[in-house]
This record gives sequence, structure tokens and C-alpha cells, in this order.
Amino acid sequence: MRARLALVVLVALLAAACGGDDDADDVAGNAEGTDEATDDAGGGDDGTEDESAGDGAAGDGPGVGDHWHAAYGIYICDDFVDPLLDESDPEGIHTHGDGVIHIHPFEESAAGENATLGKFFEAMQIELDDGGLFSDAGSLEAGIDCPDGPAEVRVARWTLSTLNQPPTIIDSGLADIRFTEDLEIYTLAFAPTGAEIPPPPSIGSLGSLSDVDPSELPDLPPGFTVARVDPPGAGEAIEGETPCPAEDGSSPRTTEFSGPPPMCIDPEASYTATFVTNRGDVVVELDAENAPETVNNFVVLARYHYYDDTALFRTAPSIDIIQGGAPHSNDGADIGPGYTIDDEGDGYSYQAGDLAMARTAQPDSASAQFFFSAGPNTANLDGPPGNPDGSGRGTYVVFGRTVEGLDVLEEIIGLHVPDPALAGGGPGEPVIVERVVIEES
Repeated sequence: MRARLALVVLVALLAAACGGDDDADDVAGNAEGTDEATDDAGGGDDGTEDESAGDGAAGDGPGVGDHWHAAYGIYICDDFVDPLLDESDPEGIHTHGDGVIHIHPFEESAAGENATLGKFFEAMQIELDDGGLFSDAGSLEAGIDCPDGPAEVRVARWTLSTLNQPPTIIDSGLADIRFTEDLEIYTLAFAPTGAEIPPPPSIGSLGSLSDVDPSELPDLPPGFTVARVDPPGAGEAIEGETPCPAEDGSSPRTTEFSGPPPMCIDPEASYTATFVTNRGDVVVELDAENAPETVNNFVVLARYHYYDDTALFRTAPSIDIIQGGAPHSNDGADIGPGYTIDDEGDGYSYQAGDLAMARTAQPDSASAQFFFSAGPNTANLDGPPGNPDGSGRGTYVVFGRTVEGLDVLEEIIGLHVPDPALAGGGPGEPVIVERVVIEES
């Protein structure tokens, strides 16, 4: 785990630079969007030491009007922290919270030899020097206590052609490190001597940028790009009123309906849903007492095998959610079952293990997609009754609580890879819901 001191200081440090969590208020279903974050990344090596900064390539740097990109990450002890967010840059070197430095100089002061790593942090209102990161809000310095010893400050640098080789390690003149070619890769590491420094998870985001040709990128190892899973596709369709499915699971797989189902469950009974996934089982007690219509809708869809062989396609560590339930496309834009259901209240608060319906910011827009809360950050979605600001916070109906398998959810969100094209990102390895088993008692 990253050092507690580092976390506390870094949160204060980044407060001056971060523009807030712009994904905390949108967990859309059938018209999705949201998120940002990072997580575990592998590979890398200590590489070769380079005492001089910025002279590792012969390029002249970006000119005014150029549009370059560099993947970057801040690595503390043994983990990456969430990317910075600040889009109010007057000179043209900034980031959108995607783990990518966008380098398109507006002025000569940010072009050529002036396009440096220090200039980027300056735009974040943070000073980078050989001792660490400093701002009016606090500092993150060399010497912090990591589990394997005190941290040193170094920058690891790769280019696309050297990504599968040990990085160049730079330990002095860090602020003067120049951007010398498009699509470079940087890790600013606070780690003990001898520790391996991995490339940042945001490498996978480079291929999602509108002005980057994905064919220019090398084949990345697993964990650096979101795993693409082919959807199971359409099942049978029901026209007219939906009959209640067989409780023994013998009903045919059905994915298209003419309208919401009738009440098929007994609101006085107790129900559990076991999500059988390729990462392990997650058992949820469904809350038919407080959300009977939502539970009924989910149970009917599960018994019609709507969720069989679908992906948990989205992860969002900044709000600790794992989203799924999209058999037609395995993404947030899935067309859904053909109807929406009414909300059952608002003003919800969220905690680890909750199972809730995904929806847009519009009332009564949930249908089939769901999300798990995998940690405390889902509290960012809490909201007061009535949704007074129209943000959607507090409107995602909680209809179940995980009683077994929270460790599975934590493992899944640990697979997160950022990708702005996918509402922030998803697992770097396939996560498949093989089936959902409903039990009544």
C-alpha cells in the first residue's frame, strides 16, 4: 500500500490543482457517461540512470500550433495516484484528468525547449524540482516512508519504440525534462532505491484520443488497455405483455420486451442474486421490501437470462463503481430491454457492497444496467432528497447489498484501466457475468 503520509500530503497538494470529480454525478444506463482513475500497473524496470535531464532525444520539441500528447502518472511507493485535472492553462500544456499531458503550445513560452515537465506542473499550480512536488497547499517530498524504505524522486521515461525495454531513469533536473517527441511516456516516482518503476496505466488512453492514430501504438501488454468483450447479442423477443419467467430457470434467453414486467415476485419473500463471474461469485441480498418494483424487474430479467455472458464493462475508481448489464453491446450505450422503470425514491447514500440501478440524470430512466459499489468513493454519488441541483446524485436506486464476494468486487475494480472513450475506463482483463442465479426463501 502507498504510504499514509504520502496520501495525506498529496491530497492536500493536489487540492490546488484538481478541478473536482467531474464524473461523480453520472452513472448512466442506456445512455451512459462518467469517470476517471488509475490502478495497478505492471512491468517496467529500474533502467539506466541518466544524470542529465531533457537531452535524451534529438527533437526540437513542439512548436506553436502542434498538438502532442504524453502519458504520465505519479507513482508513490507501489501505486499510482489519480491523475491531475486542470484545464485552465494559459500557455497550452495541460491535462483533462485522463492521465495524458496535452501539449499544444499557444505561445513560444511553452514551445520548443520551453515545453518541459516543469511547465506542465506549473500549469497545475505545482512546482516540480529534484526534491519533489510543492504548492501552497503542501508538498510531496523525497524521503517519505515506503514499506521498503525511504523514497527517492525520479522520472522514468519511455518512447513508443522503447516501451518494452527498461526506461531511462532521470534523477536530476526533473523540471527541465523536455518533451522531445509526440507520444512519450513518463512516470514521476516516489519510490525506494532499486524499486521497479512501471509505466503509467494511462498509456491505454493514448489510442482513444481523436488525433492519435491507434495503429501508431505498439501492442500493449494485458492491463494497459480496456479488455474488449464481444456481447452475447440478442436473445428472443416478447411482444405484448410479459409473462412471468419460470422460477427454475428454464425460460428461454430473452433480451427484448414490449414493456416493463408484471409483478412476478412475492414482496413478502426474501431473494438473493448470485452473480457467477469468471473472477468469483458475488452474492447479493435483494431489498424487495424497500425497492419491490426494482427487485422485481431485476429478478425477471435474470430469470430470462438477460444478463448471461455479459461483461462488467466499466470501472470507475474515483466513484468506486463497477457497471454491467448490457447484452447488446457491452457498453453504456446499450439499447436496453425496450422499456424503462420508475424510480423508487431518491436521496440515497451509497456504501461498499451496494447494488444499484444505473440511469441517466433524467427521472425514471433506469431499465437493466446496474452498478456495484466497490468502496467508499461511491459516497460521492450521495445526494439529498428531491435531487434539487438536477445532478442525479442520490437518485440511483439501491436494491441490494453484497453479503459474499466483496473481495471479488475489490479485485475487479483493481483491474481498472483509464479510457476516456469508455466513460472513464474499464477492466484490463475480461470480467464476465456467466449467469445470475435467483433464490427465493
